[in-house]
Amino acid sequence: MANSNTTYQQRAYEFIKAKITNHGFKAGQYITDAKIAEELSISRTPVREAFHRLENESLLVYEARRGWKVYTLSLEDINEIFDIKEVVEGMAARRAAECQDKELRAELRNTFQEMCEAAEANDIDTWIRADLQFHDIIFAMANNERARRIIQNLNDQWNRVRIGFTTIQSRVNRSCDEHKAIMDGILAGDGEEAERQTYAHFKQVREELIHLLVNMVLPFVEEGV
Repeated sequence: MANSNTTYQQRAYEFIKAKITNHGFKAGQYITDAKIAEELSISRTPVREAFHRLENESLLVYEARRGWKVYTLSLEDINEIFDIKEVVEGMAARRAAECQDKELRAELRNTFQEMCEAAEANDIDTWIRADLQFHDIIFAMANNERARRIIQNLNDQWNRVRIGFTTIQSRVNRSCDEHKAIMDGILAGDGEEAERQTYAHFKQVREELIHLLVNMVLPFVEEGV
């Protein structure tokens, strides 16, 4: 049974992480352990421990004499994230093409259908959940949990940017076509094609995202997003 401090640390960790990834805290905002502890009615020790966990996940950064700050993403950060996503998710798609598990294959099809229906209804929240599930299924088919955790952390880092980016209807519709190409490669057992389509998908997302940031976001903020 977990001790109370571990439980409080997890509670603080999940609370702060949700605030960071879903715009509850703004990029570059300073937060204090005292404020979080007061809000959660717990001591400051588990909050500080949660801060260190989030620092290790690149969601918080500590600045001497100023305290803890929500990490801001630069264009270099975005490029590093997508460098890794293209390679790791492409590898997962290639290996997923070897999977013959009927339930996982059916789940991939069903989740893709859910993505298409959400896109047609302009239901962005449902689309984002289905998109995450689609890629999680690919990692399950590839039987690589470690790779999934790496990508989950990277997704957490750019999630607050992704939410705004995904609200662009044309991007959601194009993404459905891109995901269909990935799925078709996997279900056909063509690992090379599945990997190629995955790489192409993330390359396209990266290019469109950077164009949006350079032209419509970064000129109006002080230090990144």
